[in-house]
Amino acid sequence: MTRHLRSLNRSADTAQRALRPGNGRSKIAQAVSLAVLTGAASAPLSAQKLEEVVVTATKRSESLMDVPLSITAISGAETRLLNLNDIKDLISFTPGITGNSKDSFLDTVSVRGIRTNLFGNGAEPSIGFYVNGLYQGRTGSAVSSLYDIERSEVLRGPQGFLFPRGAVTGAFNVMTQKASVEDGLSGYGELDVGERGVLVFEGAVNVPLTDNLAMRIAGFHTEEDGYVKNLAGGPDLIGHDSDSLRVSFRYETEKLTGDLIFQYDDRNRDGSIYQVTGEGPNFNGPSLLFLNGGEPFEVARGTQTNSNDRVGQRDEAEVFSLGLVLEYDLGWATLSSLTGYKDHDYEYGEDYDGLPITLYEYEQFQSGDYIEQELRLTSQSDGPLSWYAGASVYKEDIDTLFGAIQEEDIYCDLYLNYYYAPDQRGCTGFYEDYLGGYYDFTASTNGLINDYNETLGTYEGYSMYFEVGYEFSQSFDMTAGIRYSYDERDYSNEKLPDIGGSQFGGGISGMSETPEGPVSDSADWDAITYRVAANWRPNDTTLLFGSVATGYKPGGYDVYGFENNATGTAVAGPALPGRDRPADFDEETITAYELGYKGRLMDGRVQLSVTAFLYEYKDLQAFFSEQNPDGPGTRTVGDNVGVLDGWGSEIEVNAALTDNVTLRLGGSWLDSEANDVQPFCGAAVDLGASEDACEGEPLPLAPEFTFFAVLNGSFPVGDRGGELFANLAYSWEDDSKGDWIPEDLSKQTIRFLDQTDIVVGYQEEDWSISGYVENVFDNNWVDGTFGESFDGTPYAQFIFGPSRPRTAGLRASINF
Repeated sequence: MTRHLRSLNRSADTAQRALRPGNGRSKIAQAVSLAVLTGAASAPLSAQKLEEVVVTATKRSESLMDVPLSITAISGAETRLLNLNDIKDLISFTPGITGNSKDSFLDTVSVRGIRTNLFGNGAEPSIGFYVNGLYQGRTGSAVSSLYDIERSEVLRGPQGFLFPRGAVTGAFNVMTQKASVEDGLSGYGELDVGERGVLVFEGAVNVPLTDNLAMRIAGFHTEEDGYVKNLAGGPDLIGHDSDSLRVSFRYETEKLTGDLIFQYDDRNRDGSIYQVTGEGPNFNGPSLLFLNGGEPFEVARGTQTNSNDRVGQRDEAEVFSLGLVLEYDLGWATLSSLTGYKDHDYEYGEDYDGLPITLYEYEQFQSGDYIEQELRLTSQSDGPLSWYAGASVYKEDIDTLFGAIQEEDIYCDLYLNYYYAPDQRGCTGFYEDYLGGYYDFTASTNGLINDYNETLGTYEGYSMYFEVGYEFSQSFDMTAGIRYSYDERDYSNEKLPDIGGSQFGGGISGMSETPEGPVSDSADWDAITYRVAANWRPNDTTLLFGSVATGYKPGGYDVYGFENNATGTAVAGPALPGRDRPADFDEETITAYELGYKGRLMDGRVQLSVTAFLYEYKDLQAFFSEQNPDGPGTRTVGDNVGVLDGWGSEIEVNAALTDNVTLRLGGSWLDSEANDVQPFCGAAVDLGASEDACEGEPLPLAPEFTFFAVLNGSFPVGDRGGELFANLAYSWEDDSKGDWIPEDLSKQTIRFLDQTDIVVGYQEEDWSISGYVENVFDNNWVDGTFGESFDGTPYAQFIFGPSRPRTAGLRASINF
């Protein structure tokens, strides 16, 4: 743990250099040094005051308490202490953000209730993930490992004026440790061993090469056996075995600083694990679909599933990234250049139905590359005027194969027998009598409907932005920023032939055939967004701020649907190149308002941040089901739906309770309502509810309350300079309904996060050892829920992502 102190001192030196006169707002920065946010147990307090935390989210190095934004900073020391292994783990200790699922998908991540409602690659995520300011992309490439981290900055609300792409609801920006010329030959290593084969190693070595050049090599390995028992047989699930390597170089002169960073990730884990609830008509109604020889399937509880896992559980990716960040001091301004390149290959597989039958198995094969370039000028002035301006460009190529696999007999039971021949089972013996040959049925060679489609996308865009700030007095200033964004999509979609020869066409997705090859289209979107903020500092310890900001996410394309070019209506039958196009949807937009307070209280022993917010989110890009125009059953459609309104508040407190004990806690409250969301309301209407039954309903998977607390202690012992340290961390999210349908109809309330962790250890100058227990009370919760019965009754048929059980282990670290 002593390594934390060294890294903090090194970071403080770096921050002080960044904040020297002529490099940003020096009037704020002269006395500021970077240390852990109060949660770093290994850093005892000095003079009973909290150290200031420096962040760079505003393109300048500023104290966290002086930044007029809703932002949470988590140090690298706290990241290791709390055992946060990937970028989504930051969610548990950030107010207002929820949805840390155990897979690499981003669609459960919710910022103030808004989440990505499309899983296909014809659109992009609503939340932006960045490392060293470089965009990390989408599912399959965005979830990076957290190791050898300097700090993480998590921002809530639209952040398009600060980041080049993908931050319409918020942004995660992780800053890795950089190579250092001043630190000499130094490094650390940490080993973690625990129950169920837990083995984690993290380490780094810093090597000066010349007076101006240094290299840093950091590595990370994590593995764990599965903890979900499969009642259908096979190995336990939700295990992982992943590696990452980062090599970085820093070159420094009086005016130029350059960081070149290579990183390779090899991620291997299981896909999401699904469980049936055993509730609703699918299980206790007249249908025999979910029965096994006349008896119900065994219902999995807790850390169990009952899955035949036909496609193979996997969530695997190889990701290579390259980043080059340059800063040059022009005297009157700082010129920054950010260049990023990322290449990834990704495979995913899950048993979506969570049953020992092949009702719906899902898999995805994806490859892509991404390149970006940003140039920025940031003013250097001690006067009242400050500004920054820049431009960015990007290009992405993405190739994705989506697969949905289903047994033919089950398809017939689910979509045909139920409606046309309820006394029949399987796919034979009733077509002439009931369907008049509507389906030209020929059994597949393996009894499966293999429903695959391939989407290809080339996405390009650019943006230009400018922000200016003016100090009208020592206590009052304002900033105003504007951004122009342009995005272009070239996209094609092709339904591939069923490799088993099934004649059921679209199967689960209801997707049209494309007998003449890929159907393609091009479109572009642009927008002007802005932010205006006013900041009042009545004294040296208080900041009051207010802002209005707008955000935009470009439109895109549906992963399954097609439209006729001439009429714009959904295609019924084959989709043909030239005549038809992939179904598209328009951009999403948000207007958000914030009022905030930040204060240093009790002579610097307490730091308090409170934010109130209000937003209107229009034209949500979302999937929903509608009647299939090409046959019985439904099909999945992606389109713009609704107007979402949200309001609430967030609070964070950092306190030095004594010279040796610190507390960091935070929480959020959210109220929301959705309107014009009739497409989500079909199941409620089927039950006799009015067509507007879903109007005014709160957003799904958006807990009303969240809370976390981190209590740390550090106590000197003996005459060797050693310390006993302890950490108690708690994270909690309120229950939430799992669908848009009213709760009294949907019966889909689910339990979210409720976890307590404890760490106790001893450290000296060059080593430390500690023991930990995570999820101390062995609580159980899930990542989410979905599903309604095939007769339209909206029950929570399926839940996914059972929580990790109580886990104990030991950690040891050395520093040199």
